[in-house]
Amino acid sequence: MQLFYMKTLYYLFLIFSFSTKAFAQDDDTFSEAKLQSIANNMKQVWNDPDPDFSVSAVPDKWKEESGVIIAQKTRFSFDKDASKLAVYEITRRRIKLIDRDAVNSYSSVYFRIGSSNDGAGIKIIKSNGTVQDVSLRNAIYIEDNREVPSTFAPYIGKADTYRDKSKSRVTYYKVAVPDLDPGDIIDYGTIFYDDNTVKKMNFIEFDPIYYVCTREYPLIAQKFEIDTDDKSFVNSKSTMGAPEFKETTNSNADYAWEDRNRDKASDTRWVNSLVELPMIKFQIVFSKQENRSDLFIGDKGELKQNISPEELAKKMNNLYNRLDGSMYYTLAKGYLKQISATDMRDEDFIQKAYYILRHMSFYRAGGFSSELFASCLTQCLDLKKIPYDLIVTSPANVCKPENIIFRTEPEWMVRVKGKYIFNASIVSNPYDFKEEFLNTQAYIISLGKNPTATPVTLPGTIPEENITTNSITATMDTATRNMNIVLQRAVIGLSKQFFNQQALSYTPALDDDHRSYGGEDDVRGGMKGDALEAYETRLRERKKEDKTNKLEYMKNELEDDYESLTAYTEFTLNTDGRTWRKQELNYTNKFELGDMVKVAGDNLLVSVPGLIGDQLWVSQDERKREVDAYMSFPRSTRNIINFSIPAGYKAVGVQNLNMNIDNEAGTFAVQASVEGNTLNILVKKLYKQMTVKKENWPKLMEMLDAAFNFSQKKILLKRM
Repeated sequence: MQLFYMKTLYYLFLIFSFSTKAFAQDDDTFSEAKLQSIANNMKQVWNDPDPDFSVSAVPDKWKEESGVIIAQKTRFSFDKDASKLAVYEITRRRIKLIDRDAVNSYSSVYFRIGSSNDGAGIKIIKSNGTVQDVSLRNAIYIEDNREVPSTFAPYIGKADTYRDKSKSRVTYYKVAVPDLDPGDIIDYGTIFYDDNTVKKMNFIEFDPIYYVCTREYPLIAQKFEIDTDDKSFVNSKSTMGAPEFKETTNSNADYAWEDRNRDKASDTRWVNSLVELPMIKFQIVFSKQENRSDLFIGDKGELKQNISPEELAKKMNNLYNRLDGSMYYTLAKGYLKQISATDMRDEDFIQKAYYILRHMSFYRAGGFSSELFASCLTQCLDLKKIPYDLIVTSPANVCKPENIIFRTEPEWMVRVKGKYIFNASIVSNPYDFKEEFLNTQAYIISLGKNPTATPVTLPGTIPEENITTNSITATMDTATRNMNIVLQRAVIGLSKQFFNQQALSYTPALDDDHRSYGGEDDVRGGMKGDALEAYETRLRERKKEDKTNKLEYMKNELEDDYESLTAYTEFTLNTDGRTWRKQELNYTNKFELGDMVKVAGDNLLVSVPGLIGDQLWVSQDERKREVDAYMSFPRSTRNIINFSIPAGYKAVGVQNLNMNIDNEAGTFAVQASVEGNTLNILVKKLYKQMTVKKENWPKLMEMLDAAFNFSQKKILLKRM
């Protein structure tokens, strides 16, 4: 029955396409009564006596900045009655707009009015001190909520509940802010109200909030306040010197956080911001039971700020025992039996089990969580009594394992035969590593009555394990001076993540996923007669459409590297990289480039070096570094260029292309030669380190500058 359900889901997925339409109101403006209601709600915001919101002057040291955040404060209030948990998120921001860029950033303000308790208001304080209220009357309804900038979105989204009978809706509007000039102050506030149905729910974990103290502008004051009821609990953790939440005696809030006089973020590229910068994270959890063993909460009234390895082990043990993956495990066991996997060698069994779980995860909305995947995999391993370790850590771009404080932060994996198996994605293979766990500290979790957490360090990687090889054949049409390109790209290791979507979109790569584990076609296998014929017809139509869409898609994709791309003519997927025997992602592109040739009398200047693609140019402002550069993972790129020299010309000065910049941060090396009528150029570019210390930033700049300067060079073709 479960297998039939999965087949039916997939069939429906291919036959039909679904679209969701946001909740809309009949009118795109507000009535007088509605405007008055919104204004009444906003009185609590404008009447706040906080003195920080009466400040107008900014420190002299920041007068050359684009803008300055004078004050911002968000207050969260939780209140439960018999069946509802009311959540208010009340925010106010006061910003000095110093230049035109800042003015443009706030020329429109977005807000949400999806409940009678929501609110929004905007005031402009002109340079001469006059105050102007911005009317919401002609606000424009936002059809797609994804258009709303994060600046204007709530920190806590509307929670998923067992049964949603709430009246609040996620309905956004935007309003233009007229006559805004440099030197003005914008002071705006919003109220987000959600009434969450909790009558039949034991707990709700609201969205964790990760808040980096440095913002886009320097700021004078920023604050959070949390007012909870007796069923709501708060976890928080401050890192890298950020202030901590504190209990208060304030009747309006149980907990408060305040930060003052902070410069803006200086480094914006390659920053592991949640780990390297001052940051506060916190989460509110509603629970009818305090200190539940499977929730990361404390006792009533406790501001929980730490979880020891011993406590983490107990939590992981309890979560593992509470997991209900029986349906998926039973299904996986059926697949394994179908292919007689228990008779296979251990290594083959592990591979098959992995691909079966990957296959199942593909059909599950949202995929498998790491804990569900680990639970199913370990149960499969138990079938053959293959020993394993359960490993838990946190992603390196989220937090260090010793700073885990939320239930959503631990990532589960399985170590078997000395190698690590992570939660599968639809494009991954067994033992594929994930970049966010390289060299991270982790814990081996022993399960049972007395669970333990034993420290272990996960392995790293080297550039030679993550290679992108671009084999480029280029010929020039002397009549049109366009360049015809055949680019074959072969990718291995972690570098595949950069190209998986590009290569596999609009291809049939996922249509026959059952082949990855050697099982039967569980899609067509459940269809007969008209249903099968309809499926095959729709599949043929989709593949035909995909061929056309693929060409346009690839043209748009490659324009990021080649601005002068004039036509994209052919795509071939050689290997999708999703199977054990063929893990290399390999595909071929054919396209045409214009504007690659300049005429110099009888001679030609040809941008052959530019075939390595767009290279990063680093501005002067970015050459100063205050934090380490997080490069994700070591990797290398090889460009093998074969350019056919047109008849009647010879390449001059080729030896001047050769170079070798090599240091501990990176390498950029070029070897160029001419053989017959072919110019051969081999270009190697390596990022050697996952994290480049700020002291070594100039060495990385040396490599990046060499790559950019090379890409701008031209080859002189001299008429013979």
